[in-house]
Amino acid sequence: MPKSKAEKEAKDKSKKADTKKADAKKAETKKAETKKEEPKEEKVKKESKAAKAKTTDKKEKKDEKAVAPAKTEKKPAEVKAAPEKPSKAIEEAPTKKPVSAPKKKAEVKKEEEQEVEEDTSALFEGIKLFNKWDYKDLVVTDPGLKAYICLRPVITPHTGGRYEHKRFKKAEMPIVERLVNKLMRRRKGTGKKERMIKAVKIAFEIIHLKTGKNPIQVLIDAIQNAAPREEVTRITYGGMAQLQSVDVAPMRRVDIALTNIVEGTYKKAFNNILTAEEILAQELIDAADNKTSSYAVSKMLEIERVALSAR
Repeated sequence: MPKSKAEKEAKDKSKKADTKKADAKKAETKKAETKKEEPKEEKVKKESKAAKAKTTDKKEKKDEKAVAPAKTEKKPAEVKAAPEKPSKAIEEAPTKKPVSAPKKKAEVKKEEEQEVEEDTSALFEGIKLFNKWDYKDLVVTDPGLKAYICLRPVITPHTGGRYEHKRFKKAEMPIVERLVNKLMRRRKGTGKKERMIKAVKIAFEIIHLKTGKNPIQVLIDAIQNAAPREEVTRITYGGMAQLQSVDVAPMRRVDIALTNIVEGTYKKAFNNILTAEEILAQELIDAADNKTSSYAVSKMLEIERVALSAR
């Protein structure tokens, strides 16, 4: 028994010694770690101080540069500023083109129409009506009629009926030929296109002698002034008829103007000493000047007056 007690005490002592040694080792390791961490913090502090010193040096240099040109302004000829070299970042950076906004459909259509007009003008350059009257500088001021008065250059106004097969295709027919075709619709002119072309040619020469203008432009102005903008239609309500004013379509406006011009020439040429060519020329001149002596203009005013009362 005493031996066992002695052994126990020896074991306890050895355990205590071991625990003391372990605690001493832990304390040493902690101290070593704290010593390692301290130099790191000192390094960070030193680096921050160095960066601050650099920034202050740069600011001082900039201030010196800003002050230097102010001193040398008095003698610009003597002092030559050294050209600044572009930085590497600027040299390396690729030059970006300004991105344009996407074009609208209307703008694209306009550009295409302009290109087509330029191409056609180059194609038809030098073509004159009857080899005499130029198609350049012709103006249609009425925006509604612009698409329906065709000014495609032709030498003789005879297309051989190529525009009669489709509906509304007559808008692409040259306007002088449309006048010739309207003159053919009466009894004396039916089927005699060459005769009517000669009559229009003589009338155009008379217009040029009287006014000094391009006769094609005179015809365009006459159509614009003789085209009614409003007319009357008949509406029935339960057996009762009533007149109602309506707007006129642009193609119909051109048709009415041409028919009234031709009708006026035929009416004035009956029992008259003047020839049909002279009367046609005078009718076109009066209509271009918007005079009421023109049959077509007076008819247009009458149609619009009736439509005004039926609004």
